[in-house]
Amino acid sequence: MIRIAVIDNDKLVPAGLRALLADTADITFTHTATTVTDYLAAQSTDPAADVVLLDLRLEDGTDPAANVATLHATGVSVLVFSVHGDRRHIRATIRAGASGYLIKNDDADKLADAIRTVHNGQLALTTELMTLINDDPPELSRQELQVLYLYGTGSTLAATARRLDIAIPTVRSYLDRIRAKWAAADDPVDDIRSLIHEYPHPDGPLT
Repeated sequence: MIRIAVIDNDKLVPAGLRALLADTADITFTHTATTVTDYLAAQSTDPAADVVLLDLRLEDGTDPAANVATLHATGVSVLVFSVHGDRRHIRATIRAGASGYLIKNDDADKLADAIRTVHNGQLALTTELMTLINDDPPELSRQELQVLYLYGTGSTLAATARRLDIAIPTVRSYLDRIRAKWAAADDPVDDIRSLIHEYPHPDGPLT
């Protein structure tokens, strides 16, 4: 029996999933929550889950990749479950430890198969999503990577400029170039900080 928990903004979703998987004999529900914090708080009393179905965007605004990493650290398998098929989110959550990523629909067989796959220690990704995450991100210069890393990890424009010994308008120029490269790749970016998961830490000192 595979024990699953559901963390989703919409309180109606768990009920829908229970109904969807009602005829699946090897899957049972243990707990539902609307945030990762609430889920973890309930672990002292509820049966431990084998797999967590995690909604990508939670109402508390927590970072999807951080949520995956927090859950993964407890030893549970995480299957991200979302209406969004954005490449950046798929790559970020898989890198953070998610065992799969599934687009929400009403296909009970596909959902059950994905749950079984991650429970068996394998990666649950469709061929289409696998192709998305295997695409290389736009290439950035070393200076652009440095600006992205500092700004993307919480530094202000002014702090980034001071750290790299450049002017604030120069920082803005680098950020604009990064946005332009992603737009040219037909993948425009709303929040440039979300790109921090797309690139490795820049080599060498940040100077």
